Amino acid sequence: MLGLVVLGLVQGLTEFLPVSSTAHLLFAEHYLGIPRPGLVLEAVLHLGTATAAAVMFWPDVIRLVRIAPALLVRPSAENGAAADRRLLAAIAIATAVTAGLGLLFEGWLESLFGSGPREVRATAGQLMITGLILLWSRERGARAATDVRWHEGIALGVAQAVSIIPGISRSGTTIVTGLLLGLRRAEAARFSFLMAIPAIVGAGIFSLKDLGQAAEVGLGPGPLALGGLVAAASGGLAIAWLLDVVRRGRLAWFSAYCWAAAVAVLLTVR
Repeated sequence: MLGLVVLGLVQGLTEFLPVSSTAHLLFAEHYLGIPRPGLVLEAVLHLGTATAAAVMFWPDVIRLVRIAPALLVRPSAENGAAADRRLLAAIAIATAVTAGLGLLFEGWLESLFGSGPREVRATAGQLMITGLILLWSRERGARAATDVRWHEGIALGVAQAVSIIPGISRSGTTIVTGLLLGLRRAEAARFSFLMAIPAIVGAGIFSLKDLGQAAEVGLGPGPLALGGLVAAASGGLAIAWLLDVVRRGRLAWFSAYCWAAAVAVLLTVR
């Protein structure tokens, strides 16, 4: 039970920080000796952080849900409807690209999600790549999330798909991609978090197929739910803090952390 609380905290605090929550979960599972019941544990914890994102961006979520039928009919362009429609379309395209690539490479990707010494070392190396990616986190334009076009949604979806690889930060990769496309820092983070909700929920529900494996290692619904709740609560705090960090233009500071954490793991993993 305590182990799941720890993993919930790790997931919640790192899901939206540009340090790869998956890497930290694999590291924690390795050092704490927690068995991996397929991907179901990660799925439950990710659903908790998706809930946190939905709550933190509730006005955006509600507005986009209400305008969703407009993708099927010709909507009015008044009162910002056209801008919201562009945002929703870009998120939908990005989600479809992420899902498509994730399913296409499902077998290979699942083979990377291990907490053995070899997988942990590989994940640490990939965390170093995240550190390099974050060095590109410089604001290059003043565009809003509602300015993202469909083809840019494809690019953001590819970036999100790449971050399925353990050690590659989803938030870091997608925010940097948004900055490269000319989004303002806060808007790049906003798009990243909104795009995360359907991607994380979809991946989480898909991974619940391993629920039977969780029961076999003693992880019942109660402990899993507790881990998810802890992830949701800590995830909300992490989002609020990261938004402030992004606005201050200090995302690159996490590069040093990624490299330091990776080196520490490489030196101590057995």
